[in-house]
Amino acid sequence: MTSIRSLLSDGVAEPVGSAMVRGRRAAARLGAAGAQLSETAFAGAVDLLADRGFAPARALGATHEDLLAATAGSAFAVDGVFGNREPSPPPTRPTVSMSLQMARNPGVPSAPVPVLTPKFDAEPADLAATWLGHASVLLEIDGVRVLTDPVFSKRCSPTQRIGPQRMHALPAEVGALGPVDIVLISHDHYDHLDMATIDALAALQPQAQFVAPIGVDAHLRSWGVPAERIHTADWFERVTLDVRGTQLRFHATPARHFSGRGLVRNLSQWVSWVVVGPRHRVFFSGDTGFTERYAETGELLGPFDLTIMAIGAYDPLWPDVHVNPEEAVVLHRLLNGPAKAESLFFPIHWGTFLLAPHTWADPVQRLLTAAGGAGIPVVVPRPGAAADVGSRTGTAFDDPTWWERCA
Repeated sequence: MTSIRSLLSDGVAEPVGSAMVRGRRAAARLGAAGAQLSETAFAGAVDLLADRGFAPARALGATHEDLLAATAGSAFAVDGVFGNREPSPPPTRPTVSMSLQMARNPGVPSAPVPVLTPKFDAEPADLAATWLGHASVLLEIDGVRVLTDPVFSKRCSPTQRIGPQRMHALPAEVGALGPVDIVLISHDHYDHLDMATIDALAALQPQAQFVAPIGVDAHLRSWGVPAERIHTADWFERVTLDVRGTQLRFHATPARHFSGRGLVRNLSQWVSWVVVGPRHRVFFSGDTGFTERYAETGELLGPFDLTIMAIGAYDPLWPDVHVNPEEAVVLHRLLNGPAKAESLFFPIHWGTFLLAPHTWADPVQRLLTAAGGAGIPVVVPRPGAAADVGSRTGTAFDDPTWWERCA
């Protein structure tokens, strides 16, 4: 793990100290103290159930103590709790009216979503991306396969009995992906980090290495992933790995979001990832709210051949958690600057799980309008479809209006 702080110009990396730390310290102590009392009350029972193999208890991941130990060296954790670089109030819980609106299923497609079975060549492509649903993308970059935020379960939840359910079939099981070199994780929310999928990847892809934000490694170890297969980075740090003679750098850049799988939030870091190979650069947003700080990422590490950007699950009640499509287009411009029209926009985080009250097609409708006005090339793949970035060919380009039949 290598720091890139030396690359930052004066004023880019906001120092962790002074007023920001004082404000966050007070909030962190208040929030964590009350929540920790509740967590302590049932932590023993949860640990016992997890030890006995009870899946929902195991799915919670690492204990509070293990998370604190994993992040103890972070300059961005204040009393063990992470925070955003700008004020970000906690996301508002869904109101009764919102819950009723979502119960009426406005976010469900009107027709079955067409799903393709992806086909992967024996040798990874120079630069290609296959959408597997939500934030799961099989990225092929400079001959290396990178799988982002893999969630292959039916529900993104600690239990498969309740919780947001997949709205289309899974394009491929873990064993059908071909050899995966790197599993890249942005943060620990259930729709981005799924225990059953991690279990399958660890067992069926023994060569795969895991790259994650600091703290998420504690979850992976709690599920039995060997520590030597896990590599972590905090904001402004990077992980460098050699895969069959090809060196890839994974830069952990600040996102605007939060984390947590249990009662206490923000005990692990959340990041956007920049993947840099010998010939290509790719940006993967993970989850983020809007922040102009992405201009810094673009200046330091861009522009990008491919921008994999979240566009869904937004609502006025949580403006700092997920960008809306118009904001996603602005982030693409901040990341790529004058090269905005050369970087392919690849939308994720929409169409798979019902996580917000907007309609199913609203994210892509608004994205295409905003991107078209800004002169930004966009591909909207069906689940399982692949895009060859260099040639702008592949199944992702074959049926650009497929989503209209499901709106």
